[in-house]
Amino acid sequence: MLFKVSSMHLNVMGALLVSTGLATGNVGLAKDLQVSPAALLFAIAPLQITQNVPTFIERVSQIDTCRGTTSALTIHKSSALNDPIGNVPANTSVRLTGIFGTGVVQIKTPLVGWVSTNALVTTCGAPPTEGLPADLDTNPRYCRRLRSVEVDGSAYADLNTGLVARNTPGGDFQYVGNSNQTDGPMKAAVVRFPERATDLEDAGGRRWIRIKYMGFQGTPRVGWVPNGPAGVNRNLAVCASGQN
Repeated sequence: MLFKVSSMHLNVMGALLVSTGLATGNVGLAKDLQVSPAALLFAIAPLQITQNVPTFIERVSQIDTCRGTTSALTIHKSSALNDPIGNVPANTSVRLTGIFGTGVVQIKTPLVGWVSTNALVTTCGAPPTEGLPADLDTNPRYCRRLRSVEVDGSAYADLNTGLVARNTPGGDFQYVGNSNQTDGPMKAAVVRFPERATDLEDAGGRRWIRIKYMGFQGTPRVGWVPNGPAGVNRNLAVCASGQN
C-alpha cells in the first residue's frame, strides 16, 4: 500500500528518503512522491531527547530529624547548589525536611534550603564539647566576662538581663530543661571562650561567639551568644584580675 505525499513536504523528506533507499525517483522534479508506510513513519517519527532530570525522594522517617556538621556548610536556595543564602558552621546541627537528592538534602533549620551531604553525620544534638581545650575551665586566657553597668558604665544597660544562648549563630534558642524559659549567661557572668576560628562567626548582621557558660539550672552548657554588630566584639570582655 502506498500514500501520496504532497510536494510541500518533499524538501523535508525527499533527500532523507532517497539517501536511505526507502524511495526512488527524482524528488527535485517530481510533483508527488510514492512512498511506503514504513518510509513515512521513518520520516515523521519524533526525535527523542534524553534529559537529565534530578531524582528526589521523600523519606518520611527522616522528616524533622537532626544531622551534625563536620565542617562549615553553605545553604543554597535550590538543589543545584548555585544560589547561596546562608551558612552553617562546623560542629553544629541542622534539621531535615525529609527530601533527599543525589548528594544533596533539603534542610528546614537554621534556614530552609539545600546543602551538600558530604559534611553531614547522623550524630546530632547540642553543640558538641569534644575538641575543646582540656584547660578551658582553668586557663585565664579563655576567661571572658559579660559587661555590666557597674563595671563598664550605662552604655551596657541592655546587658542587665544577660544574654540568650542559641544552638547555632542566629539559630534556635536554648531553653531551661523542657520549659519555655530561655537559657544563657546571666548578668555579669563569667564564661569560657575556646578562641578557635570555628567559635566566632558573623551572621545576620551580628557577631556570634561560641562559649561555655553556666545555665540557669547550674549545669555547664555550650552555645552561641551575640557579641555585638558584625565585626564588633562588644558584649564580652577579658576577665578582670581574680576572675580566672
